[in-house]
Amino acid sequence: MKIILQQVLKILARVFIARYHPRIVGVTGSVGKTGSRLAIAAVLAERWRVGQAQNNFNNEIGLPLAILGEPDSGYRNLLAWLGILIRAIKHLVIKQKDYPEVLVLEYGVDHPGDMNYLLAIARPEVAVITAISATHLEFFGSVEGVAMEKSKLIASLPLQGTAVLNFDFSAG
Repeated sequence: MKIILQQVLKILARVFIARYHPRIVGVTGSVGKTGSRLAIAAVLAERWRVGQAQNNFNNEIGLPLAILGEPDSGYRNLLAWLGILIRAIKHLVIKQKDYPEVLVLEYGVDHPGDMNYLLAIARPEVAVITAISATHLEFFGSVEGVAMEKSKLIASLPLQGTAVLNFDFSAG
């Protein structure tokens, strides 16, 4: 059931992006993603309509929910998920005038390949890497493995994209 839900959310999120054409700012890193997302969104909100996750939505379920503008997930409640899907379809049929012009999204990766999945949903125009440290080493094997996965966010940028990198952080 989770795989089906993931695929439906992925498709809906991609269609939302195609319909509304928001600019996307992607934030990743081992630490500081949420604080950075909040700060970036606060600054950008002074000029544009900004959307962001209401929770730490930064994985294969959460990222699409943030794009759909959902403040919460359906957890294990089938009716809640049905409501989310119905609202999403409604917003595709009846265009929202107040849909965000900019989405500030967190790209959380715990396993190799996670970033590829998230980038298949939404590719940013601006990518921010907060810091890289020894997290999820059981899956990546080394800090370099973590860095390689997270650097895919930068590699996905369009030619005119912008990368913001934190060179001040020391992992130890």
